[in-house]
Amino acid sequence: MYQVLAPVVIVASAEARAALGVQVGQAARAAWQEIARRGQGIEMAHFQIVHTGVTLAVSTRIQTNGWIEIALAIGDPRQAARVIPAAHLRNAEATTQTRSKTMPPAPRVRLIRCKEARP
Repeated sequence: MYQVLAPVVIVASAEARAALGVQVGQAARAAWQEIARRGQGIEMAHFQIVHTGVTLAVSTRIQTNGWIEIALAIGDPRQAARVIPAAHLRNAEATTQTRSKTMPPAPRVRLIRCKEARP
């Protein structure tokens, strides 16, 4: 068995830093544990966790230099169950690009100025 130590960068929004204070590091660890628990890969476009009563929106990605980035922002408690893997966003974007290439151009519309109706 081999172990790899990979650097992890935590990027917290100003609102998240204000809400969490010194607990930003603990929130990032909680997000990392949730990523591992889900088992859906490291890159997650969006999911939410609740840490010390604060709902946090979490997204993760692998930077071009190989570092793992965990971004924390204030989440929406009404959408707590929403999870979007990054692969789903990439697939949706590819589908959209394919459709835009195969769709005919939009018809031209001519605007006509109408006279105002007088009572």
